[in-house]
Amino acid sequence: MRSWSARRYSVLFGLSAALAAAASCSAGGGTGSGDGRLGRAGSGSSGAPSAGAATLVDPNGATGNLATNADASTCQHVEVNFVPKIPTVFVLVDRSDSMFLPDDKTKVASWEPLKAGVLAVVKQLEGQVRFGFGAFTGQQGGTCPIFESIAPALNNAAAISGVYPAGRVAGATGETPVIQVLPLVKALVEQPGNDGDKYVLFVTDGEPDFCDNGDSKCAMDAVVAGVQKLASEGVHTIVFGIGSSIITDSGAFLQALANAGASLPAPLPFGATNKEQDVCYACKGVPPWVAQWPSPAGVALDANCMSVGGQTLGVYGTAANNATVYHPDTANQKALTEEISRVVSGIKSCTFDLGGDISVNLALLDQAKVRIEGQLLPLSQDNGWRMNSPTQAELVGSACETWHDPANTKIDFDFPCDIIVVK
Repeated sequence: MRSWSARRYSVLFGLSAALAAAASCSAGGGTGSGDGRLGRAGSGSSGAPSAGAATLVDPNGATGNLATNADASTCQHVEVNFVPKIPTVFVLVDRSDSMFLPDDKTKVASWEPLKAGVLAVVKQLEGQVRFGFGAFTGQQGGTCPIFESIAPALNNAAAISGVYPAGRVAGATGETPVIQVLPLVKALVEQPGNDGDKYVLFVTDGEPDFCDNGDSKCAMDAVVAGVQKLASEGVHTIVFGIGSSIITDSGAFLQALANAGASLPAPLPFGATNKEQDVCYACKGVPPWVAQWPSPAGVALDANCMSVGGQTLGVYGTAANNATVYHPDTANQKALTEEISRVVSGIKSCTFDLGGDISVNLALLDQAKVRIEGQLLPLSQDNGWRMNSPTQAELVGSACETWHDPANTKIDFDFPCDIIVVK
């Protein structure tokens, strides 16, 4: 779950959002140089606030240095707010029949504990995350998928509670047509206004199918490819695997799905005896699988199943480190809710917009400092922090991964007065 690249907001996660300051400095306390930058009357340590610095304390106890590097008696302070973008999280829940069957280990059906956990977390975080929701199955009266959903929005808990289904769809055949529902989810998360990072939190008990209960290998391949495509377009998928008494061999598929959602190489999800060529032979006559092949552009299906790249919809390989597949305990309501909360709380924004009529002089970035939990980050285009524009900062590479760790809640932007430009 990752390129979980750019993610989130201030107060909830203890983020020090108002984090840097500048001083309007001259001998008389007026404005400085005529190029728009704020002058500096004194010099202080670049690593800590000087006499003219201040400190903000947010409601969760995290602090952010307002570093002016200037003498307090001769400087006016201009607060610089780096505001994290608000992420979108779409909770997509498998509503197939198996989600209502007791798990062999826990003897508890997944649906009700899951519903209570999801609604609790949405209520907890609704002011900091744009939550959307959808539950799906198929088919009923020739309609597939059956998809009850609500678009992402802030403060969406009551609306999601109203649309979250109580049980099975009466009269539905109970399939898991994931590939048919993914385009509907994509349209919802990409609505105007959802400008932060985008995630699908997918809860399922394992094997997908199309709307026809066909060979699961074909549907698995199609879903992995669909999730890979979403990831390439900036919508990443986090996988929650829920146990079921009739699903016994879904681990490989869930791992492939999690890796695909995190833009990592996906392992083959079909079991040890099935290779790409075997899948091609089994699926080339399956219309829903063939319909997923890109046309006219892109790699075409090899009708003879001989060419690498023309045998499967998904792209498979071995990752150095696999993405996490979360397996919450549905028999323990408290643990289930905490697991969902921990995962969603770890989706922090790595992109920060500069608020107010302030910008940064990009020629002087070497004077600025950014720290996570006190650890200095390098100024770097691909592994540290960078400015994408005079008004937008971003954590990239391992710095973004460090920030995504839910245990890391404090980030400091220390920008001295020489680098700040007042518009």
